[in-house]
Amino acid sequence: MALTIQIPNTYEPERRYILSVLMKEFLGLDIQIQVANRKEVLITQDDHRQLFIVDGLFNTPLQQWLQPVSLPQQPLKIWDLASTPLRVTTVEPHIPVIYGNDPGNPDFFRQSELEIYLGLDIFGSAFFMLTRYEEVIKPERNHVDRFPATASLAYQEGFLDRPIINEYLEILWACLKHLWTQLERKNRQFQLKLTCDVDKPFELHPFTIKQWIRRLGGDFLVRHDLKLVTSLAINGCMASLRLPYYDRLDTFDWLMDHSEEIGVKSAFYFIAGYSPSDPRYDISDSRICGLIKKIISRGHEVGLHPSYDTYLNPEKLILEAKTLRSVLQERLNIELPIGGRQHYLRWKATDSWQHWEDASLVYDSSVYFAEHSGFRAGVCYEYSTFNLITRQHLKLKEYPLILMDASLLLSKYMNLSCADATQKINLLKNRCKLFNGIFVSLWHNDQLFKTKYKNLYTNIIY
Repeated sequence: MALTIQIPNTYEPERRYILSVLMKEFLGLDIQIQVANRKEVLITQDDHRQLFIVDGLFNTPLQQWLQPVSLPQQPLKIWDLASTPLRVTTVEPHIPVIYGNDPGNPDFFRQSELEIYLGLDIFGSAFFMLTRYEEVIKPERNHVDRFPATASLAYQEGFLDRPIINEYLEILWACLKHLWTQLERKNRQFQLKLTCDVDKPFELHPFTIKQWIRRLGGDFLVRHDLKLVTSLAINGCMASLRLPYYDRLDTFDWLMDHSEEIGVKSAFYFIAGYSPSDPRYDISDSRICGLIKKIISRGHEVGLHPSYDTYLNPEKLILEAKTLRSVLQERLNIELPIGGRQHYLRWKATDSWQHWEDASLVYDSSVYFAEHSGFRAGVCYEYSTFNLITRQHLKLKEYPLILMDASLLLSKYMNLSCADATQKINLLKNRCKLFNGIFVSLWHNDQLFKTKYKNLYTNIIY
């Protein structure tokens, strides 16, 4: 029997969206929504049991919506779950209250056999995190126009490494299960989603002297590795003579071998356009087409890595999606649904999801802070998206990225040693496992040319 959810008569599209995501997509429950003249959300069934949930974000006056005054008040209050009779799976019992009442008030949580009152605004807080509401309001941007991790509530309040909305969902489920013991939730299993942004598919293809010299300089001046310099020098000579050579960036078979060993499909996202900030390769080139065909023939996924300039150029995004589809259909006789990730992770809360929807792409995996690993959307489940401007529930799914190699290793980002990176990988993976979530990782094929990086990668999958 369906749960009946009575909602206040404000922000109806937003409320219906987040109820659909949490109750239907995440928990797999059947619900009926009724709009009522009330102050809080009320969940009932065909009995006398009632769950009241406070209204916070959606109690914002219309003129203050998407304005700074509607952001959570900091520092956030902390709710100690250990002080309640609830038995809930969480990262830790101290729960940051994004929106809601003061947990110091004794009326914040009340539980009896037939009724629960919860002062934590689960639905408003989840909407805030999943839609990246704050990024529409806050002006901070870095040199490539990305919203920085340091400006986010999750970073400032110390929960970027926690899938906070998964924790909120478990609190909601515990309340529902207390009142309606017959309820059953969707069965979920922990998953790995292993992805690769193919920025540089091959090191010396097509071969140019300028490119060869630049890479030699990088190995010598940046990586200080004479072994790599010697290897590249030899390979460059072989490539210039059109003779077979070892390509250290061609790690695709290695990646697929390890995925297949654990029964997982990898996803490889290819650039199908060009701008001055993008690597130069032609997706219709015979060697690239051969690589794509091999990936698909082995049962793995090929997707789109839209070029740098598609960030605010929907026409170019549509063209690049069309280009990839044309290569798949005309050169390889393959027709597949396509998802992917923005190049440079250039993603904007007001525009990007709508652009991907308009390009008939099925999922995005760009919601992540390049400079810091963690849960930018506060969740480790895939979810339907929402346009904050048009107020529409979109078909496009988001698979939030949790971990990227560059975030861990680059000096301009977290700059972790391999030992510390291993600890971070295991922490994030275990927190996804805790909620039977999806651990979405990104490892570039051109970041596996050293054994220590291959060893680091295996920590993700084993």
